[in-house]
Amino acid sequence: MSAARVVAAEQEVLPAAKALHDLDGEIAPLLHCLEQDLRRGAGQLSEAARMMGALGPRAAALAPALREALSGTDGDTTPALDTDTALAEALWRVTGDADAVVAVLDSVFTRAEQNPWSQWSVVRAAHATVLLGPAGRPLSARLEAALDDPTQAAAAVLALTAVGEPASLDRTALAEAALRSAEQDADPEGACDALEALGPHALTGDQPRRLAALADGDARVVRSGVEHRVIRQDEALQNRARALLTACPAPATP
Repeated sequence: MSAARVVAAEQEVLPAAKALHDLDGEIAPLLHCLEQDLRRGAGQLSEAARMMGALGPRAAALAPALREALSGTDGDTTPALDTDTALAEALWRVTGDADAVVAVLDSVFTRAEQNPWSQWSVVRAAHATVLLGPAGRPLSARLEAALDDPTQAAAAVLALTAVGEPASLDRTALAEAALRSAEQDADPEGACDALEALGPHALTGDQPRRLAALADGDARVVRSGVEHRVIRQDEALQNRARALLTACPAPATP
């Protein structure tokens, strides 16, 4: 164990420091390595952010370095957007500073508008917004703007249910956006998550029928992906759709 301490402390090898922490809870070498990665920037940032998020408040000593890493958030490439989202999530898990995290995520949503390939970056930012709960309410307009894009819609619906005032949510409209996402094979798994969050009473009109088509229709819902996984993914989606359908209230008899 002492040799591992030397490797982690003197050579600053992140995997060794993580292993040391996992084995005996020694956190100082891991924090030191993470701080170095935050200051190096570039490719190290996302992994450092993920590890910091897992540590939560125990990584509070790194909050200044984390904020410094976030101070240069100006790129609109997909890696830049995803890195800033990862850093924002870490900042939330470590400090709970909602105002700072909202500002970073708002910047991500704004910069994503300049990148035509940023749909999944918006999805990741929306998932990070879910963690904030009501503290993420200032991002509602950004999330609502994502509802028209089938790829982004399911994550946006999920986030809106997390941050919004429950009585103010148009659950039928949000269910419509989620259903379109599933029907177009844009984000069917995310659509199921969104529909679960909305609750069984959100579906009205012909929406239960459309959910039934996803659950038991002849056509595959999941039509793209790795060939040998598509069938299993489609079957898993059908099972989730059936469970959602079962929870829906029976239609009123005339």
